[in-house]
Amino acid sequence: MDSPAVPTRRVRGESGLAVRVRDHALRLPLQTWFLLLVFAPILLMVVYSIWRSDGGVTVHDWTTNNYSDVISSPTYRLLLWRTLYTATAAAALATLIAFPMAYFVSRRLRRYRMVAIVLVIIPLWVSMLLRIFAWKIILGDHGILNSALLEIGAINTPSSAFLYTRFTVLLTLTYVAIPFVFITSYSALERIPPSLIEASYDSGAGSWPTFRNVVWPLAKQGVAIGFGLALLLAIGDYLTPSLVGGLSGTMLGSVIASQFGLVGNWPLGAAMAITLLLAVGLLLLVGAWFVRSEGVLEADAGVAMRPEAWRGASVGDRARSAISWAAFILPYLFLYLPLLVIIVFSFNDSDVQVLPLAGFTTRWYDALLSDTALMAALRRTLLVGVGSVAIGTVVGTYFALIFANTRNRGMTILKAGLTLPVLLPGMVLGLALAITFREAGFQFGIPTIMVGHATFVTPVIMLVILARLRRLDPSLAQASMDCGAGHLRTFWYVILPQIRSALIGAALLGFTLSFDEIIVTYFLSGSEPTLPVYIWNQLRFGFTPKINAIFSLIGVASLVVVLIAGRVLRSELRTEGPVAPRSAAAPSLSA
Repeated sequence: MDSPAVPTRRVRGESGLAVRVRDHALRLPLQTWFLLLVFAPILLMVVYSIWRSDGGVTVHDWTTNNYSDVISSPTYRLLLWRTLYTATAAAALATLIAFPMAYFVSRRLRRYRMVAIVLVIIPLWVSMLLRIFAWKIILGDHGILNSALLEIGAINTPSSAFLYTRFTVLLTLTYVAIPFVFITSYSALERIPPSLIEASYDSGAGSWPTFRNVVWPLAKQGVAIGFGLALLLAIGDYLTPSLVGGLSGTMLGSVIASQFGLVGNWPLGAAMAITLLLAVGLLLLVGAWFVRSEGVLEADAGVAMRPEAWRGASVGDRARSAISWAAFILPYLFLYLPLLVIIVFSFNDSDVQVLPLAGFTTRWYDALLSDTALMAALRRTLLVGVGSVAIGTVVGTYFALIFANTRNRGMTILKAGLTLPVLLPGMVLGLALAITFREAGFQFGIPTIMVGHATFVTPVIMLVILARLRRLDPSLAQASMDCGAGHLRTFWYVILPQIRSALIGAALLGFTLSFDEIIVTYFLSGSEPTLPVYIWNQLRFGFTPKINAIFSLIGVASLVVVLIAGRVLRSELRTEGPVAPRSAAAPSLSA
């Protein structure tokens, strides 16, 4: 077992009982967080599923009729099957697109690597709802695709076959999932030592044997994590089917959401959600079984192979090189087409989002400040994002320090429990929290949204910081405490300077997740919608191009923030303290 990042020191004269009491006191916030914000919501949703509803009122009578209705319903079974295979297909397509991109960036690019990574992350800062809505403009009767086909004479009249189909849902879910699969795949590929690949080539192995026997075994767990995230996103997404799917593209999430909305049958909705969760869990367990490996290898991140070694070993002829470049460039065009549509229509002098364009105007930007409802929603979004990240940074760092100092089976199980909100479909998490706040008597609003976001932002920040803590040289903290410094001073002057870059990156990631979150927020917002919820209401009851304008500005601001953060992080990495050797560091992927 590795040495802890911040060693625990017994005070002179302190008894063993006092040490145990102190340790339990330090872990009490962690256990309380788990019980109140993870275990209790899931337990309450299970309890709700075995109650009954009478005219929209939940009656506390125990029954299994909800599960009987779910299992015996042909409609539910059909929608469950459609949801699972559509989500699985979208995750698989996203993986097939994103992994070659990550592979290319990791092994071919050097000078422009950070630019390539940032360009994949930028779409995550633009509202998912608006990116989905952009596909309606692209695929609609008067959209870009129909206009292009009419222009070249491929069709005589606009076709309605491109929108409100299952394929449209699959296409859009794949589009949304690509950045997540890219990030996890790239992280896994970056941890493979280039020396192993060079050794494989030096031993006479070609490109395919090297990939099959060296790269894939070490990268497949990261790819599987990305696939799982994409699957969970697709399964818990009831927005995409509602916007671009129509009746033929309806998935189970829309039906479950309606039980907690228009229908008002919360017990039946809870039973549906739990049945879906069990099916997803089984699917993920099967996937984890196929990608299991004997161990995970970690290497210094950011170390690229020499281009000349790669070229001589893997590219081969010009045709293969062209294919690899195409597999790298085309997904970027796919990612940025909806963003380009948003920007173009933010300058279109028409209230209707169709082609041809009516003319150039900036009036939608001028009208932003006068739209009090939109600006209020933006302020709520920023407030929730900053608040949830503040909670997540403080609490997540504290939890990471506890886990870095304690390595036993019980703490491993507890860590897995704390990360459960990240793994739950957003719809299930939102419903569980909504039930919890309802039973506790809380009014839905900014505080409930902030706490809801903190449940999934905190474990993300915790895992990032924990991975960094386990790479530190423990002798530095030990020397600090041997010199008489306490835990707080050791953390402030020794540990914090070494994890600062990870802290900044984790906070930015947490803010990104919070800023664009809508599925959990929708169930917790009440009468105080954040910007994504406000947009969702506008898309259903009257879209205005001002929304295009504000998200164009947010996209530009996001690019500036990410570039500045990248520069700060690179500066921090150049000045960071030493880390433990590979032999002394725990694999960060274990976090």
